[in-house]
Amino acid sequence: MEQVASLWIDSDVKRGVRDRRIDGPVPQELSIELAEHRDLLARWVRDDANRRTRSVLLQQGGIERAELLCERLLRAGWIERRERLVGGHWQWDSITWRDLERLQHALGVSGKQQRLAERQAVMNAAWTWFKSADRATLAPELSEDLESALQKLSEDRTLKHDSLVTRVSLVRSLAEWCDSGAQGLRRDFALKARGATKAVSEADWRWLDSCFDLEQLRISNFAPVLWVAGDASLQWEAGRMDLSAVCIAGVSVSDILKLKGVNRAPSCYWLVENRASFERQAQSLAAGELLVWLPGRPSVLWMEAMAHLLRLAPAFARISADADPAGVDIACTAGALWETNQLTWEPYRMGVHELHSTGQRWTLNAHDLRLLEHLSERKNMRAELKDLCEAMKREGRKAEQEFWL
Repeated sequence: MEQVASLWIDSDVKRGVRDRRIDGPVPQELSIELAEHRDLLARWVRDDANRRTRSVLLQQGGIERAELLCERLLRAGWIERRERLVGGHWQWDSITWRDLERLQHALGVSGKQQRLAERQAVMNAAWTWFKSADRATLAPELSEDLESALQKLSEDRTLKHDSLVTRVSLVRSLAEWCDSGAQGLRRDFALKARGATKAVSEADWRWLDSCFDLEQLRISNFAPVLWVAGDASLQWEAGRMDLSAVCIAGVSVSDILKLKGVNRAPSCYWLVENRASFERQAQSLAAGELLVWLPGRPSVLWMEAMAHLLRLAPAFARISADADPAGVDIACTAGALWETNQLTWEPYRMGVHELHSTGQRWTLNAHDLRLLEHLSERKNMRAELKDLCEAMKREGRKAEQEFWL
């Protein structure tokens, strides 16, 4: 039963304003009457504010229910209520919890200190996982992205506990996805990470996109496509496609992998990273050139499609990427495919000359500098790319190929 006050303690604040509470201790547990309003009361105490205004509480609970709950809290001894004399009647305009932490505990609501401790425990476990020995199997750039994502989670104090746990879980699932060499659509990743194809929310996808290059990690939004231009004719069992009929053609990777042959095979492949540059060069290709869009760091699926194309129509390659550390890394990664197939390639229009010919003054960031150090350890790097890396490091800047190609 509610505690019935035989005596109020009223403290005058100023003329016509008083603070009222019962003359008695704070209860140890909820009364039956208050338990009837557990859902609303839990909302009132969840934000840790020790003082709540009448207007806010009425908005959250509705006038009739909020008035009833406030009166029961006062009589039970959980609050002190500030009241004003209006038209000869006392009307409350705010409440102050007498022991918020005890009330939160009675309601099963995490208090501020408890939430901080729970948050710290989640992040401690995440950092322990990240620093474990098996993380050494990941590529350096992915390790950097994982570390950056965890750091963002550590610094985001506004994130609710459930969202924090979910995103830490997604980070770990992403690392496991890469470790296992998995590839597929976003729904495939969601199924593997969360147990259902639609179990990753739009907000969490946006957060993952802000931290990782998901396409590069073999998590595609749509079926991957190889974009090409040139005069070749692609042959399948069921028919063929003449690329000369259009300026640019997009062919799904799954279809490229089913190719049976290439007629009018190219004498040279030209891989261009920047999409605007790719489309511009497609307008005026030389005879025998097959232009291919190189979408950033090539995914496993992209590499498999190009490897199949090379087996059917082997040819020399020119690779054009941005004059920045990532561009050098991309060119080397794509070029390794030609080396694996005992074919030659060369970096094209992405050297020191291009860096100096543009007016761009984009400063190298911390990630660029770390990547340059990683590239300096790469063996057998082409001389042109090594010179570009040294120039970027010396001058502290980079440039994008769209400005000259």
